[in-house]
Amino acid sequence: MIDARVYRRILLGCAFLAAYVALDYVSYVKPYRGLGITPWNPPPGLSIAAVFLGGWFYAPFVLIAPAVADLLIRGAALGAKLELILSLAIGSTYLAGGLALQRIATFDPRFRFVRDAITMIGVAVSTALVASALYVVILLYSGTIFQTEVVAVAWRAAVGDIIGILVVAPLVFMAVTYRPWPKPDALAFVQLLAIFGTLAIVFGYQDATAFQLFYLLFLPLLWIALRYGPPGAAVALLLIQIGLIIGAEIRFGPDPGLGALQVLMIALAITGLIVSTIVAEREDTAARLRDQQASINRALRIRSAGEVAATIAHEINQPLTALSTYAGIAAKAMEDGRFDLVTRAVAKIKAESVRANEVLQGIRELLRQGTLTKRTIDLRSKLEELEMLLGEDLEKKGIRLVMLVEPDFPLLKADGVQLQQAVHNLIVNSAEAILEVGRGGTIVVNVAATGDDDARIEVQDDGPGFPPGFDVNEPAPFTTTKPEGSGLGLAVARSIAEAHGGNLTIVTSSRGSRVAMKLPIEREADEQDR
Repeated sequence: MIDARVYRRILLGCAFLAAYVALDYVSYVKPYRGLGITPWNPPPGLSIAAVFLGGWFYAPFVLIAPAVADLLIRGAALGAKLELILSLAIGSTYLAGGLALQRIATFDPRFRFVRDAITMIGVAVSTALVASALYVVILLYSGTIFQTEVVAVAWRAAVGDIIGILVVAPLVFMAVTYRPWPKPDALAFVQLLAIFGTLAIVFGYQDATAFQLFYLLFLPLLWIALRYGPPGAAVALLLIQIGLIIGAEIRFGPDPGLGALQVLMIALAITGLIVSTIVAEREDTAARLRDQQASINRALRIRSAGEVAATIAHEINQPLTALSTYAGIAAKAMEDGRFDLVTRAVAKIKAESVRANEVLQGIRELLRQGTLTKRTIDLRSKLEELEMLLGEDLEKKGIRLVMLVEPDFPLLKADGVQLQQAVHNLIVNSAEAILEVGRGGTIVVNVAATGDDDARIEVQDDGPGFPPGFDVNEPAPFTTTKPEGSGLGLAVARSIAEAHGGNLTIVTSSRGSRVAMKLPIEREADEQDR
C-alpha cells in the first residue's frame, strides 16, 4: 500500500499546479503577441517559494507547470513540443532559483533583516534575467519571433517575472513562516482606503498621466510598511499590483501602457521590502536591548544578594543556635526524669528545624560555577545514557531523538558529567521549542571529529528556531524565551564548552536551529606528553 504521506505530497503538488494555473490565468492581461509574456507574471514567484519551502519534492511540478498553464489557458498555441521545451527551460530556472535561495543560510523567509530583502531582490532579478534569456533564445531559433524583437521580448519577459517574484514570493514565505501575523486594527481600514483612493487618483485624474502620479502610491505603501512591517508591505504590494492591472485596463485599454508602469512598480516593490525589513530590524534590535537590560537587572539583583549574605547567615545561625540550646535542655531533662520538659524541648527543636528549612528553601542558587574533572571518557556511551534517559519520554511527545556518532570517534579527555549535562540542556531546549508549536519533530545529535583535530557535537532540530531578537552570537545568562525558563541552559553549555578550550555556535532560522559545541580532542597520549 502507498504511504499516506505520499498521497499528501501528491495532493500538495496538484494544489501547486492549480495555484500556478490560476495565477497565470488572472495575470494574463495585455500579452505580447499572444505569448505568455505579460506585464505581471506571478507564477515564477510561486514556483520559487514552493521550491524553497518544499525542496526537490516540487521539482517535477515546477518543471511541467508552465506547459500545463499554456495548454489550459492558451491552448498550446506554439505546439506541444515547443511548449514542453520552454516549460523545462523556464521551470528549471525557477527550480534553480528556489534551491539557491534555500542554500543561503543567512536568508530568513520572515524578512527580519535588510539582507533578506536584498537577497530576495538579487534572486528575483538574476532568475528573471536567465529565464527571459532562455525564453528568447528558444523562440528565436524556433522561428517564433524575429531577431528585431529579441530585446523587446526579453525586456518584457524579465520585467514581468521580476515584479511577479517580488510581489508573490515574499507573501507566500510570510504566510507560511511568519508567526504571529500583526493584527489589523481600525486604522488598517483607513490604509486600505488610502491605497484605493491613490489608485483612483493615479488612473482617474485626466489632466496628468499615470506616470506623473505613480509616485503617490509610495505614500500608502510606506505608511503600511512602517506600521505592520514585512507582512503589511507584502499585502499592500499585492493590492497595489492588482489595482494597477485593473486601472491600466480601464485607462489605457488596448494600449500597452501597463508595461512601462511595471518598471516603476519594481522600484515600488523594492522600496516596500527594504523599508519594511528596516522596521523589522529595528524591532529586533529593540527587543535585544530589552533582553540585555533585563539581564543587567538580574545581574544587579544577584549582586545585591551577595550584599545581604551576612543577613542570611544570621538568619540561619539563629535556628542553629536554638537547636543546640534545646538539645542540651532535652538531654538534661532526660537525666532528671522531667519528661514533660523533654517533650516541650523536642517540640521546640522541631519548630526550629522547620524554620531553618524554610530559610534555606527561600534562597535560590542562581548560578553554580563548577570545576572540571577530566578523565578518559567514551562519548558514545555518554550519549547512549542520555538516549535511554530522554528517548522514551520524547517519543511519547511525538519527538524522535537520533544519536549519530561516527564509527571511529576517539576516546576523549574531558569532564564527562558536565559534557553530558551540556548536551542534555541542548536536547531539552530543542524539545521545548518543538512542543511550543504544537507538533512533533526530530532532534539529531551528531558527533564527529573535524579535520583540525577537534570534536564537534551538534544538536539540530526542526522546530521554529530562536525568536527574532535573540542574540545567537553571545547568549546572555538569565535571558530566556520560555515563560518558566531560567535562561541558563545555553549559557551553561557555552561555559562548559569554553572551559574545555572550545566554543559554542548557534545557527537559527524558521526551519529549525542548530547548536554546535566544538572541543579540542585531548587524548590520553597528549596528556602524558605534557
